[in-house]
Amino acid sequence: MKRLYEPWFRAWLILAPIVGLGSYYLMRNAWRRIRDIVQGNAGSVWDAPSVPEVAEPPSFVLYAIAATLLFTAFWAGTSRLYVKSQPPENQDPS
Repeated sequence: MKRLYEPWFRAWLILAPIVGLGSYYLMRNAWRRIRDIVQGNAGSVWDAPSVPEVAEPPSFVLYAIAATLLFTAFWAGTSRLYVKSQPPENQDPS
């Protein structure tokens, strides 16, 4: 039974950090873009937002952790559902 979960676990090892870092960078860039718009420095859509002189809120890291935990719960549920839906003859007893 454990062998059936191995590809799911490997995929999670790749995707979980991507989800966490992606969530962090999306929040950070949205915050920077909103700061630019509020300060009247909107610029072009294709320009990168400017780096503010103030420290970014620590809640961005908490958001990334929460997004990763939510993704982990989703991934565990999906993998469990998939493995349980497989016919018994395809399951390896080891």
